[in-house]
Amino acid sequence: MNYKKWKIIFYDPTGHTGWLSEDELYNFEPEECVIEAYVYSKDKKFVTTFASYTTNKETGEMEFGDANVIPTACVKSMRKIK
Repeated sequence: MNYKKWKIIFYDPTGHTGWLSEDELYNFEPEECVIEAYVYSKDKKFVTTFASYTTNKETGEMEFGDANVIPTACVKSMRKIK
């Protein structure tokens, strides 16, 4: 397997359906999330990751689990894990 494992810190869009004061709205921020996973692909739009994988016994093809697609614009940092 030629995929590298990364620690990715990204901003997760956050919503609030209740009433907020102006001060609360001014200070309202997205959640900062951390994921450690293999990077399947990365381009200007998206980073696609997976955390688990297996080989299908019938087809011999690789299958992926725990997958995420993160908009690249939401990525704060990426650091390769050795």
